[in-house]
Amino acid sequence: MKVGPLTFAKVKAGTTHVGDNRGGWIHAGQRPRHEVRLPAFYVLESPLSAEDVASLSGLEKGEQKGAHDGVDAALLQRICAAVRPLVDEGLEVRPPSLAEWTMARESGVLKPKQGALEVLADAPFSNHRGAPMDGRPRQGSGHGPLMEQLACIEVHPHKITATATSSVPMDRPLPGTVLRLVLSPKRTTPPRTVPKQADRAANIRIEALSTLLIGVVPSFLIPVVRGFGSYALEGWANLLFGGLVAGFVTGAVWRPRRPTVRWEDGEVQDDVERSVSQ
Repeated sequence: MKVGPLTFAKVKAGTTHVGDNRGGWIHAGQRPRHEVRLPAFYVLESPLSAEDVASLSGLEKGEQKGAHDGVDAALLQRICAAVRPLVDEGLEVRPPSLAEWTMARESGVLKPKQGALEVLADAPFSNHRGAPMDGRPRQGSGHGPLMEQLACIEVHPHKITATATSSVPMDRPLPGTVLRLVLSPKRTTPPRTVPKQADRAANIRIEALSTLLIGVVPSFLIPVVRGFGSYALEGWANLLFGGLVAGFVTGAVWRPRRPTVRWEDGEVQDDVERSVSQ
C-alpha cells in the first residue's frame, strides 16, 4: 500500500501472544503472557529513513543515509500529521503497539534495525496487567514521571531476534531511536484487557510449595543421605533457615510457568474482575 513516499505492507488479522510466562521474579515485568486478537493493519517494513522524514516534515534533505536517528514528540506529531490526510479516515496513523510489532515480526513482514530503539505507541508499563487484548496502544495515566515517555523495543545490536521492552523520553530526540508507522483500524468499542489483579492465593501456594520442595526438603535430606541423620534432628533450626533461604533465592530465576491469559479471561467494561495467576 503506497502512501505518499511510504510503502506499507499488510499484516493479516490474527492472534498473537505478548509477554512471558516464566515464573522467576526476574521475569515479573513481562508477565502475564496473554492472547491478543488483532484486526488486519498495515506497517512499514523498515523504520523511516532520513529521506522519508525530510520529505514528510518539509525539511531539507541532509547527507544522512539509512534510518532516521533521533525521535521526539514534536517529530512524531509532525510525521503523523503529514501522513494522516493521505489515508482513510477509519485508520489511525501512529507507531505500532507492542502487540502489532510482535504480530508483524511473526508474520515476517517487519525488518528490525540492529541496535535500534523502536518507538512504540504504548505508554510505559511495569508489567502487562491492564494491557489491551485487541492490539490497540496502551494508554498512560497522564501524570507522573513517565508521562513524557513512550514504550520502545530494544533490538540487540548483533542478533535481531533478541529484543527487550523499555521506555524512551519524548521531550528530546534520543540518539539511537527510530520511528516506524502503522495504519491500524480505529477502535471504537471498550477494550478487553488483561485482568488487573493477580491470583494472590495461587501465587502464595506456588511460592510455598516451591520453597518447600527446592529448599527445605533437600536441606534435611542431604545430611541424612550423607550419614548425619542425627544432625537433621539436632540442627533442625539451621537446616530450616538454610532451606528457606535457598528456596527464596531460587525464586529469582525459576518458578513453575504461569498460565497464559486467554481472550475469554480478559476484563471488559462493567465486567467482574477476574484473577489469573501472574
